[in-house]
Amino acid sequence: MNPNHQVNNPMVSIQKNTYTNIDLESLLNPLGGIQKYIKNDERVLLKTNLLTPSTPEKAVVTHPAVINAVAQAILKIGGIPYIGDSPSGQFTKRRLEKTYEKAGVKDLANKLGIELNYDTSSQKVIIPHGKKLKKTNLCNFVLNADKIIALPKIKTHSFMIMTLATKIMYGVIPGLTKAKYHSMFIRKTAFADMLLDVLSVRKPDLIIMDGIVGMQGDGPSGGSPVNLEVLLASEDAIAMDLAVCDILGIEPIGIPTLRQAKIRKLWPSEISYPLLSPADIKYTGFLLPSTADYLATGRKKPNRSPVPTAKCTACGQCEEICPKRAIKIINQKAQVDYTKCILCYCCNETCPYDAINLEVIK
Repeated sequence: MNPNHQVNNPMVSIQKNTYTNIDLESLLNPLGGIQKYIKNDERVLLKTNLLTPSTPEKAVVTHPAVINAVAQAILKIGGIPYIGDSPSGQFTKRRLEKTYEKAGVKDLANKLGIELNYDTSSQKVIIPHGKKLKKTNLCNFVLNADKIIALPKIKTHSFMIMTLATKIMYGVIPGLTKAKYHSMFIRKTAFADMLLDVLSVRKPDLIIMDGIVGMQGDGPSGGSPVNLEVLLASEDAIAMDLAVCDILGIEPIGIPTLRQAKIRKLWPSEISYPLLSPADIKYTGFLLPSTADYLATGRKKPNRSPVPTAKCTACGQCEEICPKRAIKIINQKAQVDYTKCILCYCCNETCPYDAINLEVIK
């Protein structure tokens, strides 16, 4: 069966929540409860968004309160949860340790007595119905899971406009392979199709989206937190992302992954909302990335380029991640060769010091 096939009338459960009072049971009851997805003794990967070593307050990573609620629900029915992601940069145990610790995930795992993934191995898998990718390396911590619960976050993304449920499984690609794909798929449409191909390899069994505090502006790491107070749950990534667009007042066809999903006939004909509907919790004034001003104004602006600022510490993260080797550390500061830059914004995305702005170069 084609894994890209869209099931009509998927369900998206939406609920108002805060990090101090997460009612996961009520959120999941309309979908059949956690017991519908997890059985006793099954190893359950909690695929979190751990882009960079960042504290939860900055809204870059999935909040540990959401991870905690899901992990406890799995433990209660006898499942075996473990936490994993492939952050940006090199996929090493040292990088994972730093990311887990900064994101508050290490303390959480110790408190619950659950496993953090440190396996950095991967293997090549075939993508039978891939449009851009026919095969790719996938992390073994994903392939070894009995079940996967994805925990994406509502965030903007300077290249893909929004990073939501359709992009969460990009973290199953190991380390710098992700940067290589930026180099291979320069156009937004091609990159979006690649993301949909990756999603089709191993779709999550359940998706629970952290929208309690999201990110607006120049995400996925340099934007500002925004209090949305919502959690969403669904089996369907496309339906969930369409619901988020509806809540935030974003035209979904402007989001590259959703546009390509529409072309691939993956949009559901109808979405069922058993609790709150997007109309019940409309949010106005959500700020898109500066690279997507045209979606709000209707006027296409000049491309924005990455510009290192005085905040630069010459840490070398941008040089390491750049798929075209367009950035070098020279005289203790990052320097960009704009003749090589492909505007993928990986440097802006991964800079731990918010030292790279996106600006129109005249």
